[in-house]
Amino acid sequence: MPAALASKDEVIDRLFPVFRDRGFEGASLADLSRASGLGRSSLYHYFPGGKEEMAEAVLVRALEVTEAVFAEPDASQKTLKQRIRHVVAAIEGIYAGGRNACLLGQFATSPLAAEGRRRLHEAFTRWIDAVEALAVEAGLTPVRARDFAEDWVARVQGALLLQAATGGTGPFDRAMGALLRLANKDGIGRVSVQETA
Repeated sequence: MPAALASKDEVIDRLFPVFRDRGFEGASLADLSRASGLGRSSLYHYFPGGKEEMAEAVLVRALEVTEAVFAEPDASQKTLKQRIRHVVAAIEGIYAGGRNACLLGQFATSPLAAEGRRRLHEAFTRWIDAVEALAVEAGLTPVRARDFAEDWVARVQGALLLQAATGGTGPFDRAMGALLRLANKDGIGRVSVQETA
């Protein structure tokens, strides 16, 4: 669809990979204009608040994507193992098997305004909460489940950072394996922070 006819949602989708790959500071207005197919004045028409508003819109999209990963419409009809496999497959797809950067990770060290920081915090919190819920369902105590979830999200972020530096996806693959092990009945009670670290 020509950029001039693109909806705001389509423009956000076009901006997403620029922010994901270059971060907030590295994404220039020229990069964003080129990716969206819009001139700067048209970009400001969609986002009067400029680059900061674009970043906030992309963070909202990241939150929607994260929620979609964990909120299957027919989840009540699937086993925990099936749901965790779905989550792992979706995350592997989002991050191209560990080769794509994480938008949330890119923005975590960026100088976002208060609203952007709030959205970033909300996105990480919802991701951790969703993994924690799976861990509780797998049989971990609430405290251990929270520890597992926080450590697992941190592990994924670290794996993506290592991949960017080294090109290797082994740590990402092992992080996905740790979540899959959570669903194994034999693993309940034996899945620990130390085992997955």
